[in-house]
Amino acid sequence: MNKTTELAALGEFASRLRFTDLPPTAVGLAKLAILNILGGIIVSDHATLNPGRASLMRYAERVGGAPRATILGTAIKTSPELAALVTSGSAMMAHGDDWSWPARTHLSSVVFPATLAVAEAEGRSGADLITAFVAGWEVAVRIGAAIKPVPDRKSPFTSPVHGLATSSVASNLMRLDAATAASALSIATDMGTGLLAQAPMQHVVLRTPLGGSLGVYAAGIAREGIAGRLDVLPTFCAIYGDYDPEPILRGLGKTFQFEESGFLPKVFHFSTGIYPTICGVQHRQAAHKVAPADIVAIECEASPALRTVYGAAPAESREMTHFSLRLGIALALCGSTFRYEDVATLPNPDADVRRLSELVTLIPAPGMEGQLNLGASAEETVTRLTLRDGSKIEIKSVPYPPVLDPAKDVERVEALFMRRVSARWGEARAESVRSAVSRLDKAESLNELLSALAPKN
Repeated sequence: MNKTTELAALGEFASRLRFTDLPPTAVGLAKLAILNILGGIIVSDHATLNPGRASLMRYAERVGGAPRATILGTAIKTSPELAALVTSGSAMMAHGDDWSWPARTHLSSVVFPATLAVAEAEGRSGADLITAFVAGWEVAVRIGAAIKPVPDRKSPFTSPVHGLATSSVASNLMRLDAATAASALSIATDMGTGLLAQAPMQHVVLRTPLGGSLGVYAAGIAREGIAGRLDVLPTFCAIYGDYDPEPILRGLGKTFQFEESGFLPKVFHFSTGIYPTICGVQHRQAAHKVAPADIVAIECEASPALRTVYGAAPAESREMTHFSLRLGIALALCGSTFRYEDVATLPNPDADVRRLSELVTLIPAPGMEGQLNLGASAEETVTRLTLRDGSKIEIKSVPYPPVLDPAKDVERVEALFMRRVSARWGEARAESVRSAVSRLDKAESLNELLSALAPKN
């Protein structure tokens, strides 16, 4: 097989995909994923939860750019690259984004800001926006699935595919030809490596916005005639694991892995692994009314996926995940629903939450020592509570399924969106955004969506 086949095929796919090529399920999933990530972005848009946004805004204003795309949540227009940079910087801060198990990374937090910015700049329709969004997801899922994690590589997570996803988005919306789109993907591999080495705060403040914007830069550079080598993908993927091209090419353009795998909405920090655990604790707490004062020890058996999260990343990143799990268990045992502010403003003022979070001990789940970050088994945990009278309660994680059926899953995604955004913007504004997204595939322009997202006086 020619080494250029994968990038050339992906470039052709990304450049030629049109709305009429999308199956109805993929369209429905895309609209729900867009609604979900908009909820995360809107909730993140304040200084307490998003300390990096002001810095990104200052950078965008200082550098400037042709006013072609709106920075979401503001009236400011700048270049699509800078708009994607700043909007992506809000997309993950409240941890309200989503997750793809095949790609082993969050995607909409980078794919949607790039899609919105370039679609606005190019004057595209709502159907065009959905098409490019699916193209970005599909390329990322296929390349992520082609990386087979191995313990001695940098990380089992594949966030560097973000740049390839957003270059696919931009190539589609810019109407690049297949060869130029393939060059954009190649350029994005060069721009996308190394980001996982960042320390925790830089990791969040920089990695997501860079992933959201660098593919737009790559497509723009390719459009101006810079060509990329089309044999770089195996080398790029080999940084992170063993490379298998088969998932990239299988059914490309005819079947959609995005449709088959769906997306996992994140409703708490690192929901992959943590949220099923918290759901299990909440259900048991509700059923048995476990009093926080009666709990003297909490032990949580967690898979390596949950315990390490970022693989070889700095220890502080792993500690951030442990902290989130301890906090989540404590909140669930106290009967609290999750508030994003609980993560951002700790120490939590509730004495019971503080005490219980300090009791949580993480231990390896037996028989999972060699497991990497693959699939739903990463979410399997067992939490054991020891009570003052010496009795013990064992709590298993509750399955947390991905969104796969738009008709069946629309209610839970919309309810999560309305709960988030109504608290921040009010119910009327939340409903206007929800309504605009629901009609996006029929919209001849993005005016309704952009108007719903514009700041109100």
